[in-house]
Amino acid sequence: MSTITENRIGPSDLSDEQLENLFRVVEGGGVPVLIGKDGESIELPKALNDLFVSVVEAMRQKQAVFLMHEDEAFTTQAAANFLGVSRQYFVRLLEDGKVPFHHVGTHRRVFFKDLVTFQRERSKERRVKLDQMTEEVVAAGLDDVIVDLTRPD
Repeated sequence: MSTITENRIGPSDLSDEQLENLFRVVEGGGVPVLIGKDGESIELPKALNDLFVSVVEAMRQKQAVFLMHEDEAFTTQAAANFLGVSRQYFVRLLEDGKVPFHHVGTHRRVFFKDLVTFQRERSKERRVKLDQMTEEVVAAGLDDVIVDLTRPD
């Protein structure tokens, strides 16, 4: 996973003034333009601009940002850390076929894209179960004790 440290940019790499100027420009509307060494200009595609806005927003909140290919291979320990679970539990997920993996020699490796897919599916399953539990509480007439929480979709 050496790419992670090589492709890291932290909030201390830019001054607050630089971050605010960048944010003002990319968030200011209109179409951002890249200008090359020879003066040639090209419009920045919306998808790249949106990504850039996300990076700048994260850095303004004092968060580091990593650029990683989706086929970056994680060790089982790194994958477990990413998901916030123990290595033993993660290995059981691999053995149960819930997360795809491949071998490098005798070591298991997991692609970043597969971790993200698993994470999204797990979040969806949790949301469905919570919604079912909420429906059961309402059906039981206990909905007056439910706190109204807004959740991001």
